[in-house]
Amino acid sequence: MKKLILLSLLTLQFGLLAAQNADGQGRLSRLFNFGWKFHAGDLKDAYSVNYDDSSWRVLDLPHDFQIEQPWDKGAGGARGFKAMGTGWYRKTFTLDSNANYTNTIINFDGVYMNSEVWINGKKVGVHPYGYSAFHYDITKFLKPAGEKNVIAVKVRNEGKNSRWYSGSGIYRHVHLIRTQPIHIAHNGVYVTTENIIDDMAVIKVASTLDNQSKMSANVKLSMTICSPTDEVVQTVETPIKNVAKGSSEFVQTITIARPALWSLETPNLYKIKVTVWVNGKETDNVTTTFGIRTIEFNAQEGFLLNGVSVLLKGGCLHHDNGFLGSATIDRAEERKVELLKAYGYNAVRTAHNPPSQQFLDACDRVGIVVIDELFDMWQRKKNPHDYHLYFDEWWPSDLASIVMRDRNHPSVIIWSIGNEINERVAPSGHALRKLLVAEVKKFDTSRPVSEGIC
Repeated sequence: MKKLILLSLLTLQFGLLAAQNADGQGRLSRLFNFGWKFHAGDLKDAYSVNYDDSSWRVLDLPHDFQIEQPWDKGAGGARGFKAMGTGWYRKTFTLDSNANYTNTIINFDGVYMNSEVWINGKKVGVHPYGYSAFHYDITKFLKPAGEKNVIAVKVRNEGKNSRWYSGSGIYRHVHLIRTQPIHIAHNGVYVTTENIIDDMAVIKVASTLDNQSKMSANVKLSMTICSPTDEVVQTVETPIKNVAKGSSEFVQTITIARPALWSLETPNLYKIKVTVWVNGKETDNVTTTFGIRTIEFNAQEGFLLNGVSVLLKGGCLHHDNGFLGSATIDRAEERKVELLKAYGYNAVRTAHNPPSQQFLDACDRVGIVVIDELFDMWQRKKNPHDYHLYFDEWWPSDLASIVMRDRNHPSVIIWSIGNEINERVAPSGHALRKLLVAEVKKFDTSRPVSEGIC
């Protein structure tokens, strides 16, 4: 009975969350964690629509199948003395009938590793890196509203590929997002604090718009900013702009009187809702959390937060939750941050990969600053089957995904492009470093870029 009550509460909680994301006539963002089927081990043709998965285990995501394996001394400490291997996930779903929604994407916040995704038996894509979020436009693969769709995900965590416990499977959250033809791009709202003078803050909001229709349209954006106490403090509109097919950017500078600054002691969080209007009708809206704060580093005073020198007291933290494995359980992520703060930490370096969205959300709320690390290796390996096999092809898209997802978090103060990189003093390492730094700056110029060098 207790289990049934808990499951009902969870269903209610996430059902409400999905409903709240369906604001007005905008996008519909649906948490896609529930009712998956799972099989441990490789299978032939398990991506097929007609594959018989009736005997598979039913579960909800996030899920780490490695932590469930029997103890195996031969697996080694970096694997938690647990066997790795291949796992399959399948889910059957239908789409509601709504002519407004013409585009559908699926977003995975993290799958470890070497994932392959099929929709209705057709290959959608592959993604090697286990720590970066990725998404696919699956519109053309889907059946009409009311008909059953089948998604299949194969995950391969094989060979020695990590120096710490990684976990295996779809271990972070999944969302299904439906939009109209003219909408905000995925992670397309970028908020920065430009200046704080006396009792006035100046913020800049850059919004990337995707026009996937066949024609140009007259578009404007409206923005509503709410304070940490949920009061509307500013509303603005951009001029109407004729937007052709493709990608366009709207940039707006906004002033906020008497700002409540984000700091370690008072981690105040604002929200901005960006709404898209096409020919007078709402077609999309996105709400983003941000903090008003300035950061600076100099040789005399070290790190300054809002002009005040702050001594960073922290450590390196891996992404797992101990005996819970690597599954991103929201309360476990939050509790981890709360305990760090209670024990006197005010800073964390994510060793040695980007963390979950939920971890950064908790750092924003609790007041801990973060060095957000992207990679543990570049072209030269640390383990035979690690990310070095994929680095040359995948680093630009993985870097973009990480920076764009995390750049609105006030807790993030530094990007780290690597940890103890083997080629750090080689000519190839110097050349790569310049490329990586330049690529970070394409998506965020508000933070410095570092590298963990032993």
